Amino acid sequence: MVSLKQVEDLAVEAEFYCRVNASRKTMRLRELADSLQVDLTTLSKYINMHIKPSKPRMREINEKLKGVDYKSVVEDCLVKQPYPFPEMNNLTFKCPELLDCAVYEFLEGLGRLPFDYILTIEGGGLALAQAIATRIKSPVVYGLRDIIIRGGHSMPYKYTPVYAWGPRIKRYITLPLGGDLRGKRVIVVDDIAWTGATVMTLIDYASRKKCEVPGVFLLATFRDVYDKIVEKSRTRVHALLILPDEVRKIIAGGFEVI
Repeated sequence: MVSLKQVEDLAVEAEFYCRVNASRKTMRLRELADSLQVDLTTLSKYINMHIKPSKPRMREINEKLKGVDYKSVVEDCLVKQPYPFPEMNNLTFKCPELLDCAVYEFLEGLGRLPFDYILTIEGGGLALAQAIATRIKSPVVYGLRDIIIRGGHSMPYKYTPVYAWGPRIKRYITLPLGGDLRGKRVIVVDDIAWTGATVMTLIDYASRKKCEVPGVFLLATFRDVYDKIVEKSRTRVHALLILPDEVRKIIAGGFEVI
């Protein structure tokens, strides 16, 4: 794990790459260089990480780019292609450089909280958790979906997730027995919280292990789902995006919030 001073420095760096790369989605490189009063070649080297600006230089550029609406840029990448609905694959496939925005939001929202592990689920949640964990040198424990295996602790979903095949089909999350979290502090991370089912099942697991959950981080969710997670978890919940409710109508059949 990193120190609070390192968290501050990492947040400055993640914000820099977030704002610069988000700007590149709406501005030409020359236009961006001129607005920042940075040599075009130097800015190109910054973006491609051939050279890294100093922290004071990053702070200066971050200040100049404060007006950049990076959340809208992330949302645009997240909800459109290749899948026509919010999906982590859309972001990692089309706009992987914008993962720095998620790292920045995590560091700003929860990065200063003391914790021992990140707890997540395979799939998009794991991709997000690993992007964060690599920066802050945190161990990650993740669950497997719908599989019961030797060496694992399997527990049924307490709530029905949006992608369930039917209400009568029992679904499981299996976490490793060897990585005992008993008494540890864990932050729960997930990508898209459609109903909050996965998040609440992970929190229930942490509760069984007598863990403290100082926070939950989400890439995106909906207002009613966010409010329900806050109410039921009684912990700090930080989401990069609160998606408009009409986005949920894309999923056929609808769903119920937890």
